[in-house]
Amino acid sequence: METLSFAAQGEDGAGFESYRRLYGIGADVEPADGSFRAQVRIRRFRRMILYERELGGLLHLRGPGRVRHDGYDHITLHLLLAGDLTGGPMGAGHRLKPGEIMVVDTTRPHWTRTERARLLTVQLAREVVAAAMGEVGAIHGTLLPETAAGLLADFITSLIRRADNLPAVAVERAAATVAELLGLGLNVATAAPLARLMSTEAVQPLRRIRAEAYIDAHLVDPRLDSAAIAAGIGASRSSLYAVFADEGGVARFIQRRRLERLRAALRRPGDQRPVSVLARAHGFEDESGFNRAFRTAFAMSPGRYRAALRQARQDRSTDGPADTVIARWTSELY
Repeated sequence: METLSFAAQGEDGAGFESYRRLYGIGADVEPADGSFRAQVRIRRFRRMILYERELGGLLHLRGPGRVRHDGYDHITLHLLLAGDLTGGPMGAGHRLKPGEIMVVDTTRPHWTRTERARLLTVQLAREVVAAAMGEVGAIHGTLLPETAAGLLADFITSLIRRADNLPAVAVERAAATVAELLGLGLNVATAAPLARLMSTEAVQPLRRIRAEAYIDAHLVDPRLDSAAIAAGIGASRSSLYAVFADEGGVARFIQRRRLERLRAALRRPGDQRPVSVLARAHGFEDESGFNRAFRTAFAMSPGRYRAALRQARQDRSTDGPADTVIARWTSELY
């Protein structure tokens, strides 16, 4: 199993900057209250990355701009073992108790703040999660209490304890098992009061959650528009405009979602379909319009984006800076 380790603490600015570079591929990192401390061990499984961390005095932010441009499209789980961890969708959050798990969709803005926290963080390929539990569009910000998270937490901590002696089949199958236990935990959790399970952002705009789930389920339909969504979820078009105002409107949100999903398809090594075919499969009827939208969103053409990824994957070296290795591992979740 491939592993990486990192440690820094105290007032040494160089240590914090090293940590910022390490995590800068996926979040903006800022100092928070308390003394800075970071001890990290990272283990790479097939379609999953497992982080064992002790952190203090750190704030991690993934704002809308970061989400739009870095292309992350996986599911992250934060299991708090001890200490103080607060986080959730932007504008809201929850202070976790030891044994609780927070679920994050990296296509959505979110943040975490740690003070003397010991936690395990799991990055899972979206496809693995979807294969185990179906639609995953509404799980962002979900909080699994200890009663619902127990089996999943036990398995993740067991992976840590036994990581140095795991057989190859366990390294191969661990991600699927984590996804199945996540699905079980979510099923158990739905019997509890909704306000206990989800952050403030996820509880209040239920219309937004329903609308996004409908959009994700009908994304390939080129006729998808605000009227279809409103009829599908039993809401007025004006109420949809209100909940998507921060996205620039419903149509812009649909376009961004399609671009994100198509970019994820371009990252998959096994998907060799031409870009024009992928565009139609993701709801784009106008190929030239799609190409313009992709270049505007990601600063390069879809063909160039795919070629750059293929070139990067040819470098299989485990040498070099830790942030470079982590970037490669993360790219291989897709």
